[in-house]
Amino acid sequence: MKVLLLNPPGKRVYIRDYFCSKTTKSNYLFHPIDLVVLSGTLASKHAIEVLDCIAEKLAPDAARARIERFAPDAIVALVGSVSWDEDRAFLATLARPDRRVLAIGDVLQEDAERRLADEPWLAAALHDFTSDDVLRWLDGERDGLATMTVRRSERFGDGVGARAMSSDPAHMLAAHDSVVRDSIERGSGGARRGTFRVPVPRHELFPRAGYRFSFARSARFATVLTGYGCPYPCTFCVIGTLGYKTRPVEDALLEIDHVRALGIRELFVVDQTFGVSRKRALELSAGLAERGDLSWTAFTRPDTADDELLAAMKRAGCHTVILGIESADDARLALYRKGYDTAAIRAGVACARRHGLRTVGTFIVGLPEETEDSLRATLDFALELELDFLSLNMAVPRFGTPFRAEALRTGLARADELVMDQGGADAFLPTKTLDRERMLALKKELVRRFYLRPGYLWKRLASVRTAHELGAQVREGFALLARNV
Repeated sequence: MKVLLLNPPGKRVYIRDYFCSKTTKSNYLFHPIDLVVLSGTLASKHAIEVLDCIAEKLAPDAARARIERFAPDAIVALVGSVSWDEDRAFLATLARPDRRVLAIGDVLQEDAERRLADEPWLAAALHDFTSDDVLRWLDGERDGLATMTVRRSERFGDGVGARAMSSDPAHMLAAHDSVVRDSIERGSGGARRGTFRVPVPRHELFPRAGYRFSFARSARFATVLTGYGCPYPCTFCVIGTLGYKTRPVEDALLEIDHVRALGIRELFVVDQTFGVSRKRALELSAGLAERGDLSWTAFTRPDTADDELLAAMKRAGCHTVILGIESADDARLALYRKGYDTAAIRAGVACARRHGLRTVGTFIVGLPEETEDSLRATLDFALELELDFLSLNMAVPRFGTPFRAEALRTGLARADELVMDQGGADAFLPTKTLDRERMLALKKELVRRFYLRPGYLWKRLASVRTAHELGAQVREGFALLARNV
């Protein structure tokens, strides 16, 4: 079967990735890890092609022309709450009697049965991209697909009635809407703990150009996943709702050797909790160190970032760690179940500096309790920590999270509002005291005050190691400021 992995076109630079979606906050765009992982799984049985319309800057008409030249039998497409209206309009034009469209994305994580009922072009939703249920679905199975929501009886394209209908896909699918509404079923969820194995992803199928990563020291980099989900229950984060599974270290190293064979030495390791499984993280770091030619960035937690782990990561080529700091207030960290306090944050950041690792601090701003004073405290904390980079994410009610349930209960969000953007370019929540306009203005002010310090700018320029990194930092800086004026 011919299967297309598709990141649809968009009016903006959308990041649809790992059940999150947003507009880019500056200039970065990394490979969507959902499609990267699925490329190995699907290529094990089918002929596949990858089309990332965001990376290639393709307009809808150009994207459709490329798709029709490949003539896929099935399309596995990313969708996002940030771009849902655009996604559904575009993908509806691709569905045909002989072509099924499966989608994966944050907007389908909650109430997927209703999304399928409302969107007749959508044959199924995938809720775990490390699962091989998609292969069974393509083979025609409909029972026991634990990680999918499916139409158990796909009526469109079958029978005399379908042949007599209009050739227009939208008309044809709409005509069968009443038939398929009652045949939609969500699976039980599948394994949420333990290990997972996937065939080596086909990195070579993704565009060589078009991806940009703020912290990469080389122009060409690969995005890799060695651990899926997260074991921590932070209430505003969707990743904690996925469970937590890890790949065998030998599988991860096999993929990394495949990447090295392609001439790539820079990695973005998108595990959300690198180092939580301590023994495994040390083993993986030792394997990377043995290769001796890798440069990489990873996420970890402040309370996980100790001397043993960070020394091992540094020896293995890690140069940048992204730390979820989230707030300068201990009470708020406890309220949203972060599992650490500001003392642990200070210790983790200081430890990273001792080992010569750059630090990126991520903060969530715009939670219901946010005030102008708390935003000032956020900036003061970031300056105190001497972070190398600051990343501010707007609070949005991610599908399936406890935070969303609370936002709906208190009236800060509405169930029918499906579009949201943690990047802050579009829809996000007001707080109890700040409307959206004021919240966004204050967030932009914080970004400017952090990045436009003369001493900071000199430090940033003095720290670069390659010509590519210098150019990337300059371009990234101008893009960031352009979005925060």
